Amino acid sequence: MPLNKKYVRERTKQYGFLKSYLDSRGYRVYPSEIIIGLKDIQSHEQGFFVDVAAFKNDCYYAFEYKSLRDSIGSQRLLNQICNYSLSFDYVIVVAEVNENGKRLEASINPKRGSHMQQILSLGAGFWTVHFQNNPYKDDYGKTIFTEVLEPKLQHPHAENKLLIEQKFKRYVFGLPVPEDPNQKTITDFLH
Repeated sequence: MPLNKKYVRERTKQYGFLKSYLDSRGYRVYPSEIIIGLKDIQSHEQGFFVDVAAFKNDCYYAFEYKSLRDSIGSQRLLNQICNYSLSFDYVIVVAEVNENGKRLEASINPKRGSHMQQILSLGAGFWTVHFQNNPYKDDYGKTIFTEVLEPKLQHPHAENKLLIEQKFKRYVFGLPVPEDPNQKTITDFLH
């Protein structure tokens, strides 16, 4: 329970199906997309916003959602995983699958799929999600998650992880965080 609700952000509806699932699994979910720390990132063109971030067992998790329209075989996804691993303890790719439990553009079999092997070589975990009804309804129909592979512990950059911790303290746990000495409040400019 937050100490001070004025610090807690209202949760966005985007990725609500994933946030609800994580809630049911004991995660504390960040209310919106979250920007990562930028120290030592490898790809400066993409991968700055994590779709869903969560906290569980003293660890921070980044979840990257890939719909059926988003490729899991792209360099973009690999860059995102690398960037997220510099701010979070664990990175998990959540890929939507069709009614047959497959994706058309790439195999999700960890032993045969070359794209899957690249994802796993970076230490990312892999889950699938299937929507039995229309995924764009507010109740998301019946949503089935399968946790295919557990992620490996990453080694985030200390400054990047501190940024994530401070955001969670304020917007999830409701704790005030120390003010940035380089920032001024609006009242400072009025005098």
